[in-house]
Amino acid sequence: MKRTILISLCCCLTVFGVTGQGINFFRGSFEEALKKAQQENKQIFVDVYTSWCGPCKMMAKEVFTRSDVGSFFNTHFVSLQLDAEKEKTSGFFKRYQASCYPSFFWLDSTGKILDMCTGYTEAEKFIEIAKQVSESNLSQRWEEGRKRWEAGERSADLLEGYVFGVLAKIQPDSVQPLVFEYLSSQSEEQLKSHENYKILRRFMRSAGDNLAFRILMANASVYCTYDPEFWQHMYRMVVRAGMILRGDGEKFQDYRDFLISLKSPLSQMYLEIIDMELLLFQEKYKQGLQQAMMLTERYRRGHPYLAGEFFYTLIIAHYFEKTSLQDKLADTVIDLAEQALKSSPSQQTLLYSAIAYAHQGNYKRAYELLASMPFFPRPILSNALYPYLKLPIIHREYLKEENSLEK
Repeated sequence: MKRTILISLCCCLTVFGVTGQGINFFRGSFEEALKKAQQENKQIFVDVYTSWCGPCKMMAKEVFTRSDVGSFFNTHFVSLQLDAEKEKTSGFFKRYQASCYPSFFWLDSTGKILDMCTGYTEAEKFIEIAKQVSESNLSQRWEEGRKRWEAGERSADLLEGYVFGVLAKIQPDSVQPLVFEYLSSQSEEQLKSHENYKILRRFMRSAGDNLAFRILMANASVYCTYDPEFWQHMYRMVVRAGMILRGDGEKFQDYRDFLISLKSPLSQMYLEIIDMELLLFQEKYKQGLQQAMMLTERYRRGHPYLAGEFFYTLIIAHYFEKTSLQDKLADTVIDLAEQALKSSPSQQTLLYSAIAYAHQGNYKRAYELLASMPFFPRPILSNALYPYLKLPIIHREYLKEENSLEK
C-alpha cells in the first residue's frame, strides 16, 4: 500500500514538475527536431540567441520558465534553442537567418516558416503570438514575392512587401543586394522621388563606398526638402559613422579618399568636419574648438544644426572628463553651446548650455537654464553620455524609491 502511494506521489510530482519548468526544449539537431515534429504532429518553435545577449537571458529566465508558457508550447510545438554563434553550422541557418537577438521562428513540421518575431516579449503576449502563427501568411508572401522578383518586377511596392516585409525577417543578408539591384533599375529622375528617399533612409546608418551612399550624396539638395532632419541623418552617416573607422588608419584614409573621389559639393564640408573631429578625439581641444567655431560660422546658413553636433562630439571626445573647471577654453565652449541652443532649441541643447556654464563655474546660470527644462521640446540627452560628463544618474535612485512605495 505504501509502495503504491509512493509511486502515485512520484507520478504527480513528475507531472507537476514538467508543467512548472516551462518550455521543454529539445536537445537534438534541427533535422531531428523536424522528424520529432512530424511524428508528434506538432509545429516547431526555434529560439535563436547568443551568450552575450541581455534580452535573450531575460527571455530564458522570465518567460520560458513560466508554467503557462511551458504548457502551451510543450503541447503545440517541438521547441529548439540555437546559439547563433556556437551552432552556426546548424541546418536551420542554411534556411533562415537572424537579424538580431533574440529571434523567434515558428515553422511547420516540414520546416516551412509560419512566422517570426524579435526581442524581449512579455509572457502573455508571447503566448498570443504563438497562438496566431498558424494564421500567418509569411511563407506565402515569401513565395509570391520571390516569383514576382524573379519575373523581373522592380517596384517600390514589391520592395516594401517582399524585401523589407519578408526577407528582412528571415534572410536579412539578402536585403541590401536586392535593394541595390532595385536602385540600379531606377533612372536619375526616379531616384529623386520621395518614395525612393524613404527606401534610402534605411541605409543611413553606416559610412562606406556603396550605391545608397553615393545616391544620397548626389541628391541631397532634393532629399532635404522631404525630411526636416535629413541633414542630421547625413551628418551621422557621413561623419559620425565615418569617424568609427579612425581606429584603423588604412581604412580611415581609404574613406577620406572615397569622399574626395565623389567630387560632390558636400565632400569638402564633410572632410573639413572629419578633420576637426579628429583633432577633438586626439584631445587637441584648442585646435579642434577653433576649427569647430570656424566651421559653424562658415556653414551656418545651410547647416545650423552643426553647433549641436559639434558639442555632442566634444562630449564623447572626453573634453569634460579630461579638462578641469574654469578651463581656458570655457568661453569658447559656452559660445558653441549657445549657438546650438539658438539654432535647435530642445532639452538636449539646453542641457549643453547648462553643462558649458557649469564647467566654467557659473552654476547660477546653469541652474537658471535647467529650471527652464520643462518648457523645451525633445530630444533629451541620452543618459549614456552622463559618464562623459562625470554626472551621476541620480534620477534612478528616486524613481526606484517611488516604484517601491507604489508596490
